[in-house]
Amino acid sequence: MNYQYKKFFLLNTCIFATLLLFFILSPAVFTHEFEGHTNQNIEDYPDIDHEKNIFHPKNKKLLEDGSPLKLWIESENIGKLLDLHFTKTLHLTIPVNIIFVGFGGEGNRAVNLTQEELLEWFSHIEHSIKNVIVPIGEDYVTTDKSSTPSTHIEYSFDLQVSKLDPMVNTLVEDAIFWHLRSETDDDYNQNGVNTYDDQKEEIEKKFYTNPYLVSSLLSSLCDSLNLNDNSYTVFILNPNHPSTADSGHIYGYRTGFSNSELKKLYRNPDIKIPQEISVSTDYEFSQLLKDKNTNNNNKREDEDNTSIKHSNNNKNIKYKDLVNKSSEWANAMIKEFNQFRTKTTQTNPNCKYESPDGDEDRWYCMSMNMIKNESSSTIVERAQDIFESGTLFEQLYVYTAHQFQITENPIVDTWISHKRFSFIDLTAGPFEWGPSIKGNGLKTFSTLPVPPFPLMHEEKIESLRTELKKMLLTQDKMDQESLMLTTVFTNNCPAHLEITDIDTITKELHTPDLDPQSVNTYQLCLTLAEKYKKVSEKNLEDIDLLLGNLEEDFGDNTNQDVFISKLGAVVSSSLRHLVAPPLPLFRIRFAQRVNFQVYVISDHQVYNPRDYFYFNYEHFKNEVEKLKLPNQEFTFTIKSINMGQDKSLALAYQTSLKTNLSPIITENGEFTTRLNYYLDSKDIKNHLVRLLHLNNDQQATDDNEENIYQYVNPTEAKYIPIFLFSLSSSQPVFIDKNQQAKSLSNMVIAVQTNVLSYPSSFSANGQQTSLYLLNPTSSILAATALNLGGLVGTHFTYSEAHQAATSNWHFSVGDSPLSKTFSFPFSYFNDFQKDIIFRNYVVSSLERSLYWINKATSMLIKQKTTVNNFPTLMTYPLEDITLNFVGIRDLWSQSSNYLSQLNFQKAIQTAQESEQNAYKFYKESVALVQFATLSSCNQINTSTFSIPKRTVAIVIITFGINFIIIVLLSIFYKKKTKLKIN
Repeated sequence: MNYQYKKFFLLNTCIFATLLLFFILSPAVFTHEFEGHTNQNIEDYPDIDHEKNIFHPKNKKLLEDGSPLKLWIESENIGKLLDLHFTKTLHLTIPVNIIFVGFGGEGNRAVNLTQEELLEWFSHIEHSIKNVIVPIGEDYVTTDKSSTPSTHIEYSFDLQVSKLDPMVNTLVEDAIFWHLRSETDDDYNQNGVNTYDDQKEEIEKKFYTNPYLVSSLLSSLCDSLNLNDNSYTVFILNPNHPSTADSGHIYGYRTGFSNSELKKLYRNPDIKIPQEISVSTDYEFSQLLKDKNTNNNNKREDEDNTSIKHSNNNKNIKYKDLVNKSSEWANAMIKEFNQFRTKTTQTNPNCKYESPDGDEDRWYCMSMNMIKNESSSTIVERAQDIFESGTLFEQLYVYTAHQFQITENPIVDTWISHKRFSFIDLTAGPFEWGPSIKGNGLKTFSTLPVPPFPLMHEEKIESLRTELKKMLLTQDKMDQESLMLTTVFTNNCPAHLEITDIDTITKELHTPDLDPQSVNTYQLCLTLAEKYKKVSEKNLEDIDLLLGNLEEDFGDNTNQDVFISKLGAVVSSSLRHLVAPPLPLFRIRFAQRVNFQVYVISDHQVYNPRDYFYFNYEHFKNEVEKLKLPNQEFTFTIKSINMGQDKSLALAYQTSLKTNLSPIITENGEFTTRLNYYLDSKDIKNHLVRLLHLNNDQQATDDNEENIYQYVNPTEAKYIPIFLFSLSSSQPVFIDKNQQAKSLSNMVIAVQTNVLSYPSSFSANGQQTSLYLLNPTSSILAATALNLGGLVGTHFTYSEAHQAATSNWHFSVGDSPLSKTFSFPFSYFNDFQKDIIFRNYVVSSLERSLYWINKATSMLIKQKTTVNNFPTLMTYPLEDITLNFVGIRDLWSQSSNYLSQLNFQKAIQTAQESEQNAYKFYKESVALVQFATLSSCNQINTSTFSIPKRTVAIVIITFGINFIIIVLLSIFYKKKTKLKIN
């Protein structure tokens, strides 16, 4: 190779190394190509221009040609240049099953709903419900107008509708019929002989059954189908009525006994109470629970892995055939029932079918107990049987009824279990409940639809005859009208025209040189011919009546259509109140460490505030522990403060005490007023913050927007102080007029007074429920759950049209602390409420993340791209901004997918990561805007052009590498001497 070729090779090598190094070190903003950042769970605002950005394929040529200034100017702003846009809605999918039992013709009134009817009617259920915020917090909830912030979260329901085998309905009927008890205990004398006479038969009587039994049965069914693990379920029950339709008897569901039975239990000397049940303090109560839990942990059974998978496609409702699987379960239950038919409860000491802690799947225990008809025993015998063979929770209930004069729980037709399902019994009732004086959304007799009576064969034929008569009358009218039109046409139109020949009449009308009188004649003929044509087309030949089946009816499905439409409205309402309730107005955040500080502030030594039936501190801790995630840590501390020794605290209490006149309805139905004492929550809060020196984060208010959306590290502990004012006064004292406990933004306030039972402003079935003012445990649990995770009552919602909080009291059922139809003070959180708290953590974190992203996007869209700030494109790492934006949206999608799988721990972690990254994204956007503004100012103030530091570094490194290559080639290159030839 000669010298010229080697010089050429050396030059090309240097050029190639320079270009390679330039492409490696050059800004990636010109080379990276995005596939787009759209997601099926994320909905952006429409009409957004996604073309004028540095990542669109059409703009690659501009960047390759070295003219990015044109794209910079055409983009108009930095937000469009980086393809950033506002997020409108984030969809969170929730899987829900709607299962019908007794709708295959085997249930009440032989209602038979086919698959087509279910899909046709229930496809109208709202598949998406926007998350709303109710004004619960510092101010008391009223029906006054109070606008709340709009949210970007929308719940999308993945619905599956299913029918079950008829044998399932039979098992449900057995669970109801075998345990019915009379509302009164007067039907049996002391010898157990029925004294029910004809005179009493005329009086409408109420019967009740234990909801835990039906819940136990359905829990076993859900476990067999694996519905509790990955979805929520609403059972619609339509069992046959236990009595005839004209008997006037009704039944419902109640935990515990009726008032007449409780009166016979109170201080009854004939009842023998076991020594181990006699507890007087909350500590003894907790020891019983520990022993019970220890026994339960030793008897866990394996579960079937068969599952119902949801497809996360919520566009159309889906029908899932569960007849075969439910038939297998029903046959297994019948076999198990026969196996234990001859045994007694003493042979199986591990029976725990009715325990409110969630063990509701012990079906064989229930089947054994079904052998005993409860109505055949007196209340004293029943109580003694519970002490001998009942569950611990049943025994504690009977012991409480014996020691204290408690009142009954109302009878209901809807129940929320401790697991992820609820049931609505259309045959039970009807019942009603709600506020006595004011309020909306009351549960009335007409809230639940009544199945229609099926039409008999004769009724269908009579309906057919009626419809035929109507059609014959219509045909006669049409014949008379046709005859009249023909007569008028014959008398007024030319003889060569026919009434059926419209084309000929039209041609004659358009003949030229017609006189005005002829034109009017032909127009009249044309009008008559058109009317005759319309009348002649309406005849019985178009009605397939005589060729149809005699069983075919006209208008008979109207009642059934109305029934299904009302049932669809009830199911749609259950999705809003049970599965996706609203958020409270104040801030919700997840904390890995939560410290519950209980302060018992008393002014007496009359009674022990922590007695077993008063404020049960151990029961409070056990229930709050249910709301804990595996990666959370809950700590509890309790402290007693005597107001007699703290004069400033006593003064604060007295200055916060106020009075008001509350309207009530007496037991006789008379309207009157009563004087109530109450603590003003805002006043007592300010005094407590000042006197007890609460932490600064507890004093922070949420009035400022920055405080509401400020990012807080989840490792930072959260403190929830709970102040219980224990008073010796026999006059009831409330919080804010009528509450036993209330959650504020940074504390919980409760009141305990020396009044056992006090009539409330809530009534059920014509009777007012009672408040146990000595035992505010349930109210404190509800207020604590609201402060911890934003758990709002199932009856609350928010109407954006009226801008006010509204209620639907139909779903204020179950034995939870938030239920108004459960007056017994020992209440229990269920899986619905636990999941709601966990989901609120995710939703609140995602909402804050969306806020920071949209706020940063708004800043970048407002920042215009001009020639003056063009150096920003060359020197600032703009691609990192878009990469962070896309990464945060991917985290939103991941969190939504985890929620659809009910994997709340991963969903919370992902949502918190997105919140943290969104806050950093906002800070980076602020820095970018400041840098672009500074670049514009520098470009205006000086005419000198500053070379970017990155460009200087690239040039220096390139020259250095080229120099090294030249030196190496010159060293290793050996010159050859050319011989001279003469």
